[in-house]
Amino acid sequence: MKRRTLITVLTVAIAAVIVVGAGMFATFVYGSLWDKSVTDTLEVTTQGQRAFDVFFEKDLDTLDLLAGELEMQDSSDTGRIEEKITLFDGNDGSASYLCVNVSTGDVFRLEADGPKVLSEEDRLAVADKDGRGVIEPFLDEMTGVSMIGVYEKFTFADGVEGLVRKSRPLQEVSDRFSLSFYGDSGFSYVVNDDGDIIVRSTHRNSNRTISNVYDIVESEGNDAGVISSFRSALEQGKRGVAQFTYLGQDYVFCHSPLETTDGWDIVSIIPSGVIMEQARVILQATFVLCAVIVAGLLLILVVYWRSSAAHRKEVERIAYFDTLTGLYSSDKFGIEGAKMLSAFRDRARRSSGGAATAGSVGGPGLAAVYFNIVDLKLINDVEGYQYGDEVLCGVADIMREASGEDGIACRATADHFIILRPYETVDDIVACCQKAIDQAKEITAAGKPLLLSAGVCCSEDAPEASVTELTDRARIAKTEGRKISKELCVFNSSMRESMLRRAEIECIMDAALENNEFFPLVQPKFNTDGTSVLGGEALVRWSRPGGVVVGPDEFVPIFEQNGFIIKLDEFMFTAVCRSLRQRIDAGLPVVPVSVNVSRLHLHSREFVPTYVAIKNAYAIPDGLTELEFTENMVLEDLDHAIEVIDEFGKAGLRCSIDDFGSGQSSLNALKDLPVNVLKLDREFLFDRAASDKGKVVVRTVIDMAQRLEMETVMEGVETAEQLAFIQTTSCDMIQGFVFSKPLALEEFYRLVDEKRG
Repeated sequence: MKRRTLITVLTVAIAAVIVVGAGMFATFVYGSLWDKSVTDTLEVTTQGQRAFDVFFEKDLDTLDLLAGELEMQDSSDTGRIEEKITLFDGNDGSASYLCVNVSTGDVFRLEADGPKVLSEEDRLAVADKDGRGVIEPFLDEMTGVSMIGVYEKFTFADGVEGLVRKSRPLQEVSDRFSLSFYGDSGFSYVVNDDGDIIVRSTHRNSNRTISNVYDIVESEGNDAGVISSFRSALEQGKRGVAQFTYLGQDYVFCHSPLETTDGWDIVSIIPSGVIMEQARVILQATFVLCAVIVAGLLLILVVYWRSSAAHRKEVERIAYFDTLTGLYSSDKFGIEGAKMLSAFRDRARRSSGGAATAGSVGGPGLAAVYFNIVDLKLINDVEGYQYGDEVLCGVADIMREASGEDGIACRATADHFIILRPYETVDDIVACCQKAIDQAKEITAAGKPLLLSAGVCCSEDAPEASVTELTDRARIAKTEGRKISKELCVFNSSMRESMLRRAEIECIMDAALENNEFFPLVQPKFNTDGTSVLGGEALVRWSRPGGVVVGPDEFVPIFEQNGFIIKLDEFMFTAVCRSLRQRIDAGLPVVPVSVNVSRLHLHSREFVPTYVAIKNAYAIPDGLTELEFTENMVLEDLDHAIEVIDEFGKAGLRCSIDDFGSGQSSLNALKDLPVNVLKLDREFLFDRAASDKGKVVVRTVIDMAQRLEMETVMEGVETAEQLAFIQTTSCDMIQGFVFSKPLALEEFYRLVDEKRG
């Protein structure tokens, strides 16, 4: 019995909690929806108010234009006045314009046969108006149509006051701005601060017999305090909401003041029952929706458990397989490759007593092979992307075959493929890769056999490497092979040493820069007889602690790749500016000194500002610093290079084209380049000075540069024969070992002083 009572009590209690909770929830939702509905209606009313304000502001702006035109006319020039009125009136639809001469009362408008004259009373009323504003509805003087409009006072050119008015039919304004709410049950009025209806709603529920909004709120014993608050809010131009009863039905009044008028408000009126009905409908719909959602969630849960396995497989397919070729994605390749590598190493440890790694015991190992399709972009451009996709699928088939039954393959990026497979000997894996390369040549693309380049890294050459490290080294081998035109290259100890050396340089480069381990040597630029030093080129050098010198051929390419060259170039330019400043402050002679800049600078927005700031920081006179741009970096983006060089020229920095003749020279580009100096590459001299025709070319280029107002420098002059030839040309300067090797700054300036002496 006690158990039954307990269950009954618990059941009743749970039921009561559910009922009370449902009631509280319903009350909360009911009140929230009511507040939200009223707030939304007030917002719509405010939007209507803003639309009215914009409407009146635009009309006032138009009047301002008309007044501006008339201000340039004399009040006696009636022809011009009528012409301006006609111009505005004829291009503004149903709007009507008129102009009043406040002094005489003359009225000008399009429909009139000549000017009309206001009565003295009307003229004085016009004269009393302030500068500009909105006019309450009135009957048009000519048509008798109820109108509403705006006015603005102005002064004619001869000092006479005038007034312009723009008006529209009141019905047109009512039609345009009639607001509707809640299924067309609500409507709106525009009223003044006395409650008089200015613009009447065209809505069917609008009471067209009343002329004042207070006729509604004061007719059925509404609370006097609420009415007083409502009246006060209208008079003070405040936004707000009030609730009144009219003809036995409750209404919500939302009001918002018009900013462009004096004391006008928009009042929106909505039956309270409509808002409540919508709240009830929404609440019922919410309960139904909740029930549907619960049922739907249960159904979804059932379906989910049934379909989760298939769904998981589809997700894995998208994430782990290349959609075009069906090969592994990079992520899947990394996961499966790590498993393969772990299995091989476990096997190697077991076979060697627990200490060895895969490939380190002379037995089978794993090899990563990195393949790259040569000129896939060209194939896409020539054959189209559809054929390019067919080529990729064909290469994918080759990769599957090359990886074998025990290996894996992936498409890493657009035209890059990787395989990981076991091997017995290095010769085996090389033969496998060569077979894949030969099979690819059977595919014709862009009119020629398809070429693959490949790099191989065997686990025996990287015993502790991860899958990522193996593939990175295979990629390095592929890149090294491309440099020497080999289609297949195997990673070796020299490449590893190069990697370690690169890593070492990158590890110490920042500290080296802070410790001033980098320094400039300056190679002088002489006149052609070697009697005067006309300038110098600063060349970067690196001296490690202990006197170990790192050659520029070793560190500059690395810095070009990792971007550190930008910092180093700025360091060198700063060092040159500092040395020039010291010479100038000491009253010693100076000559222009140039520094080299990397192509990476041209891609930086801070290039010009940074170098100009360094020059200005040391107050270097214009023309003493020079930036050397290589011929190839300029021709890569000629338009941008011209823009940058021109900015440097305006800032007082000289610019030169270095290594001219070493690349794809463009003589046509020289005419557009605002450079000061053209430096001819030493190969340009060696290749051409050996023949008579070559000498003609060298002379012609030098003469052409001088006609373009460029100084010329011949680089790399080392022999007496070369010097003798250059001395027969009009070349301005010579730079090379024939006169001097690169010198330390102190030695360079000592040479400058000696030659000046």
